[in-house]
Amino acid sequence: MPYVLLLCALAVDPANWWTVYQDPELNRLVETVAARNLDLLSATQRIAEARAVLGQAGSKLGPDVNLSGGGQRLRGGFTQGIARIPSPSGQQPTGSFVAPFETGLLQGGLDMRWEMDLFGGNRAGREAARADVLTAQVRREDLLITVTAEAARAYLELRGIEERLAITRRNIAAQRELVALTEDRTRAGLASQLDVERQTALLAATEAEVPPLAAALAAQRHRLALLTEDTGYQVAAVPSPAVPHVHGTYSSELLKRRPDVRAAEARLTAAMARLRQARADLYPKITLNGLMGRQGTAIGNLSFGGGNFFNLGPQLQLPLFNAGRIKAGISAQQARVEQERLAYRQEIAAALEEAANALESAQRQQEREKKLTEAVEAARRSLALAADLQRAGLSDFLAVLDAERTALDTEYQRSTARTQALLESVALFKALAGGWPQP
Repeated sequence: MPYVLLLCALAVDPANWWTVYQDPELNRLVETVAARNLDLLSATQRIAEARAVLGQAGSKLGPDVNLSGGGQRLRGGFTQGIARIPSPSGQQPTGSFVAPFETGLLQGGLDMRWEMDLFGGNRAGREAARADVLTAQVRREDLLITVTAEAARAYLELRGIEERLAITRRNIAAQRELVALTEDRTRAGLASQLDVERQTALLAATEAEVPPLAAALAAQRHRLALLTEDTGYQVAAVPSPAVPHVHGTYSSELLKRRPDVRAAEARLTAAMARLRQARADLYPKITLNGLMGRQGTAIGNLSFGGGNFFNLGPQLQLPLFNAGRIKAGISAQQARVEQERLAYRQEIAAALEEAANALESAQRQQEREKKLTEAVEAARRSLALAADLQRAGLSDFLAVLDAERTALDTEYQRSTARTQALLESVALFKALAGGWPQP
């Protein structure tokens, strides 16, 4: 498979794609972000919530059994304790009176209710809840990839800015020497004041590059502090991370492993299950109800005596008229299914586009970085030749300083291209979900 060839070329563990950069500080940063990031912690709680809802949906397939008990004290009144005055047989009662006595009534028992899911409505609800759990899980995976990619980008940009800042300061030192040498040549009549002003302007322009680089460096440090939830987070000085060599292509089938695509598929599954659940409301519902217990006027009568009671039997509920409520619910759910189906197709198309763009950009940036590396090597050879000529007395030191400035400028361009190549490789890993495994 082409994508497998790509991963082999990158020599990366799919579950830990950031290790390809061979940078222990980056590994530590990603582990810290994965453990502390508040968005990821919230996503974990959403998974727990979805699992609890799944438990609720599954409980509807079983019976509900409840234990109940109660007691009350009764005395006379017009609703309790009314006794009729007897009369001769065949005649109407001559009157009634309120009994003056009090009595207690205690009751305890079990009641049970079980809906026989003949048409699968509750099973469909459980399937929808299970799809919601999968949606919450893959959304966390998607968030984890996004957060780790953002952390990697911030770190790699920080390293690139540090490198460019160091090159700029070296360039400033070389240009200061060049200004001083030009001033000496002017005093000796070997150069004009115009040459001095040109070199001074070039020095000032180079020095002006330091403040924005320092501000960008501080911004990336603040970004890392936010991602790690640690305002004092610092990165140690380590060698520059390696640029992974990207080549080959990818498989469109493997893009379905992207969490956002899988989440869209899970949402479609949930919508289809809820459509089946809505359709089940058109059919009869049979519920088995049961009740058993004892009642008496004293605690002892709850165990002995004739105060036991029970009932057991099915209950049938058939919808006859509901003003179109059930059919409207089915139509609404059908519309949701079509919405999720279209969203799924859009996610696949967007994933293909993102992967294609990321792979193309990563390859082109690597080519640019390679050419600038060749330019740096050529500039360094030029500097070495200028130094040899100066030592042999065939050239002055001005040519050496100028060659050094050219070499530093080329290194600065190469550093910028190298950082961009690293960032594009991160975008590629993100587009391919870091080689995230199927659940």
